[in-house]
Amino acid sequence: MVAILAVTSTANSTDVPPLLSPEQMNAGEIQLALQKLNVLGRVLYIAAHPDDENTNLMALWANGSLYDAAYLSVTRGDGGQNLIGPELGERLGVIRTQELLEARRIDHGKQFFTRAIDFGFSKTAD
Repeated sequence: MVAILAVTSTANSTDVPPLLSPEQMNAGEIQLALQKLNVLGRVLYIAAHPDDENTNLMALWANGSLYDAAYLSVTRGDGGQNLIGPELGERLGVIRTQELLEARRIDHGKQFFTRAIDFGFSKTAD
């Protein structure tokens, strides 16, 4: 697990807009967005797989510290195990991707991926 904390001193005009437009935000989300205007901290959490994230830490950074918090998952989890369904490979990667996107909607962080493909098990699935 690698976590990088970067505090910036100026705003960047090329920042990605929030996932929700003001019309889609509830009162609490609008208040959080307004509070974040006075905070210049920025955090990028980097890990290899979707299940390597620490959602409590993401929520603390995004909601408690009011940082612009993001999670970079190097892969989409397409090489992982699935104990609750038959999906493996690309289909599992789609499920894991959607899980991460939904988690970021809850903890108010941003989600990023690389193009790396998880090759799967180093020996066998068993």
